[in-house]
Amino acid sequence: MPKALVRFPPAWRHHDHACLLALHRGARQPWICASLCLASRAGDGLLWGVLILSLPWLGGPQGSRVAAVMAVMGVLHVVLVRWLKQRVARPRPFECCEGVRACAPQLDRHSFPSGHTLHAVAFSTVLTAQDPLWGWLLWPFSAAVALSRMVLGLHFPSDVLAAALLGLLGGGAALAVLRSLGA
Repeated sequence: MPKALVRFPPAWRHHDHACLLALHRGARQPWICASLCLASRAGDGLLWGVLILSLPWLGGPQGSRVAAVMAVMGVLHVVLVRWLKQRVARPRPFECCEGVRACAPQLDRHSFPSGHTLHAVAFSTVLTAQDPLWGWLLWPFSAAVALSRMVLGLHFPSDVLAAALLGLLGGGAALAVLRSLGA
């Protein structure tokens, strides 16, 4: 196993765990758990792929440029998330926190950062900038995806927060590329 790139300070870990445990209590309610499992599953990537593929038909030539930039951004984010997860090598909460169980399947081994959250925030940033009406649908969905990852015992709050910040940076970079392309 590679040497971990990041070690979280004890005080940070304490607060991160306490917040996680408070959020994870929501998984005890079957309707909350089922709803957030659905949000988490929807954030796996298929929804984003369908959305990207439909953009050329929804937005014409500009939609094609947005779709292409979003597809490249998505691939770059997958590479970034995999690299970070291997370097940080943080175990998932259900593996290291007493009282936390996995309420949904994990897609990979490590916890930091949340790829689901990163993609949701990045794609929402780009699409909302293109048409603010997307925001009414995508930002609540992105919040549900981010919340689901913690409540379901798959990520710590710091995993989700870091991913949201990376998503905003990635989405901002994609918007800069789109501006340079005249979209």
